[in-house]
Amino acid sequence: METIDKINIINSLGETEPFSSEKVYQSMLRAGASEIIAQKITDIIRKKVRPNISTFEIYKIAKKYLEKEKEVSSLRFDLKYAIKRLGPEGFVFEKFIKEILQKLGYEVTNNRIIQGKCISYEIDFLVKTKTTKHLGECKYRNGTGERIDVNVLLKSFAVLDDIKSNNLNCEIKTMVVTNEKFTEKAIRYAKCKNIKILGWNYPEKEGLETIISNNNLYPITILPSFNKNYLQLFAEENVLLINNLTEEKIKTLESKVNRNYLNKLKEEISLIIN
Repeated sequence: METIDKINIINSLGETEPFSSEKVYQSMLRAGASEIIAQKITDIIRKKVRPNISTFEIYKIAKKYLEKEKEVSSLRFDLKYAIKRLGPEGFVFEKFIKEILQKLGYEVTNNRIIQGKCISYEIDFLVKTKTTKHLGECKYRNGTGERIDVNVLLKSFAVLDDIKSNNLNCEIKTMVVTNEKFTEKAIRYAKCKNIKILGWNYPEKEGLETIISNNNLYPITILPSFNKNYLQLFAEENVLLINNLTEEKIKTLESKVNRNYLNKLKEEISLIIN
């Protein structure tokens, strides 16, 4: 008879992989659940796992029981899908990444036109340090099981090569940021060509979700009460991170959004951050 951790499940790519109770346990710890609660819910999931169950179904079971335990970690556990709610287009995600990088201390501008030796290019974002410029490309995905392949990296490197040829007075590098995962081929190419890549669970233990969680840089869409009809308004006011909803921003927004609603969002923010 198969042990639970040898049962095959279906991942987001539609491929089979062995179920791992350790992955479930660690994902709940990352969301902030206590070890006791994480172990309790992992044991429940182990009993409910069946051959060919999807990882999304497992996620829904975990979230359901986190909510039953009144765990605020159930909010943080929703991070991946909260980012997908920034879509369907990638423009808001670009602004979201800009806000994250600024909170980390970088000078960032969006949508720059930069001249190369051959042609000019529209760059999603430009990150400046004292000695280096990073040409940033955002690859937003709100579907299920999508991966960023090497073709994206090939294009990014070609753009870099042309721009570097026209800007010999400073060091220029390139980076690609996504809310999804990179293929193994893309990772190998990025390492070979020294392209900085940031995505879901990459670099390992330093991926996008880790940066967000460790610095409380959660998207506004992670709040249960957030109404997506306000997403464009919040984006225009640079309130895509929950900790950007300051009292000053509330005063700016309350001419268009009910003050009681904004106060409700602030209560939910306090729960997540504290």
